[in-house]
Amino acid sequence: MSEATTPPTPDGAPEFIEAEPAQPIGQPERASRTDRARSAAYRSRFAVIYVALGLLAGVGIAAFVVLMARPDPPPPAKWSAWRPTGSETARVKQIADRVAKRYRLKSGQQLVAALASAPKVSGAQGDVAVSAIAIKPDTSTGKKEESEIDIFPATHSLQYVLCGLGTSCSIKGGKASEARHALLRREALELALYTFKYVDGVDSVSVFLPPRPDALTSATSVFLKKGDIRTELSKPLVDSIQSKAPAIGTMPKRELALVNRITEPRLYTYEYQQAQDGGAVLVYAPVVLGA
Repeated sequence: MSEATTPPTPDGAPEFIEAEPAQPIGQPERASRTDRARSAAYRSRFAVIYVALGLLAGVGIAAFVVLMARPDPPPPAKWSAWRPTGSETARVKQIADRVAKRYRLKSGQQLVAALASAPKVSGAQGDVAVSAIAIKPDTSTGKKEESEIDIFPATHSLQYVLCGLGTSCSIKGGKASEARHALLRREALELALYTFKYVDGVDSVSVFLPPRPDALTSATSVFLKKGDIRTELSKPLVDSIQSKAPAIGTMPKRELALVNRITEPRLYTYEYQQAQDGGAVLVYAPVVLGA
């Protein structure tokens, strides 16, 4: 029966109320339409997530396979084909010898020898260590005052003296010329490049050029700080200067432009003054070319 009996009504007649159908024992309660829709939505979302995860896994496996099949990248290009070895002193000497031997006069004779050392000056009492380097400003353009002198400690500096076979280390043979001077400045640049690259702790280099045999001009030096040629140190040497030193007057235009750009603004005459500690101060004055 699907009916239930209630107490009699006031008039004495029983009232029958329709009862809600009973749920059969052991049968799960039927979900509402809203619950069924929500469950279907969840199943759809999980299906999309599973598909996406499967695709990501497939892409990852494919990328791994491609990476495993790809050949190893080539090693970075060497800065130079040759490099010095051994102790710091040995490396400096090797740089001086190798670079100097590559520069020749038209006769085939070596242009100059390169003598490397810590900054010093020879005096009557022997060698005196240079404790500081002072650079006077270029006042020719009106942009700097004479008092704007830059001073650098010589603790982490190195010097090369380019010495020929003539009087006072001048070059014996050939004639002094702009082309020969440019080649000497190229040698100074190459010495500095190798030094900064392969000798630890050096932050400045002085390269003293040989004087003219006729002594018509003051002796000069190229002074370079490591930061001056940071760009050239960050790329292979052959991108700056060719591996073979050119003969006098045959430097390629691109290379000559580089040498002039770097060394001409850093070409100085020089003198020495005594420091308060008894050492020497190397004082540079800029050379104004064409003046």
